[in-house]
Amino acid sequence: MNKIGVGYASIKQLEKTYVMDALENERLSPGKYVFKFEKEFAEMHGQKYGIMCSSGTCALHISLEVLKETENWNENSEILVPAITFIATANSCLHAGLKPVFVDVDKLTYNINPSEIEKHISGNTKAIIPVHVFGQPCEMDAIIEIASKYNLKIIEDCAESHFAKYKGKTVGSFGDMACFSTYVAHTITTGVGGIIITGNKEYMEIARSLIAHGRACTCETCIASSQDSVCPKRMGTEIDRRFMFVRIGYSCRVGEMEGALGLAQIQRAGEIMRIRNANAHKLTEALSEFEDIIQLPKYPDYIEHTYMMYPIVIKETASFTRDEFVRYLESNNIETRPMLPLLNQPIYRKLFGNIEDNYPAAKWINNHGFYVGIHHGLSEEELEYLIKTMREFLLKRYLR
Repeated sequence: MNKIGVGYASIKQLEKTYVMDALENERLSPGKYVFKFEKEFAEMHGQKYGIMCSSGTCALHISLEVLKETENWNENSEILVPAITFIATANSCLHAGLKPVFVDVDKLTYNINPSEIEKHISGNTKAIIPVHVFGQPCEMDAIIEIASKYNLKIIEDCAESHFAKYKGKTVGSFGDMACFSTYVAHTITTGVGGIIITGNKEYMEIARSLIAHGRACTCETCIASSQDSVCPKRMGTEIDRRFMFVRIGYSCRVGEMEGALGLAQIQRAGEIMRIRNANAHKLTEALSEFEDIIQLPKYPDYIEHTYMMYPIVIKETASFTRDEFVRYLESNNIETRPMLPLLNQPIYRKLFGNIEDNYPAAKWINNHGFYVGIHHGLSEEELEYLIKTMREFLLKRYLR
């Protein structure tokens, strides 16, 4: 059996057709494909505007910079982030000159625990970044209630949760801004890339400016235009607006090939989501008899999980450790990864000290959790092998 990886990039004929069209049009800078991908992706997630950029990390950083400008945040401004998430979430706060403040997570969902949020709110708290980890939406009603009570902004980190739903609403539609990653092996991939979505036109225009060196030209017409057309706003100022810079920005743009890939991917989203969910449900069914020793994904019926990966935590009742299980899987060509440890990372220990003990749920997950892939690239044979291998280990240890 070949290595069963945690992720998969599904590139089919539609992606190839769109990319070849972009190449034949001889336009590699953002054009019709980027524009259409932005619009359709935003609409699929309940927002009006989409802004494509070079990564999910960039999307978070730019979103924070947008709110820093519009809300007059400073270097003392604090942003609440969960104690379990990919490091990019908290790093983006640091990149923007803001202070991440960590909040413990729920032991069952692995998402930020609403009951832990208020104890971390101070006079400097400005925003919450709920991260929908592993494809499972956060408890957004409670988070929105807290944000409203303390006048906090919400930036959703949806890097791992494309198309997931909470009480019928798609992730990304709850916050002031929302950020997605389209990096390789994410649910929807453009190779490299990310996208910001928002319903606020001012936020959209500032974000477009920031990803392109801070330029004044943020008009959607320019993005969707052909090389032969000229936007009438361009020459309405002393300097061509494309080369007028009004803020200190960044170079976070992507090109037409990424847009072409993204457009094809979202047009295949239904197919991708069906396969991921079917695979996850088969694995859950196969492992359910071991739930007294391993924790499988748990969520209420008002959640639509999208399983970017399949998380498992070893319970204290087990006669084996997480590392023993992981070593067995890896030795049988099944890739595993830890469940997004953050506070025990060397760089964070250096920056924030040994604070992990203050976050017991996150510490428990760090010590006992891992995930495997359950993606839409798994063949029937690979899925059966994954199930068979996991059951073999668990049966041996369970009956011991």
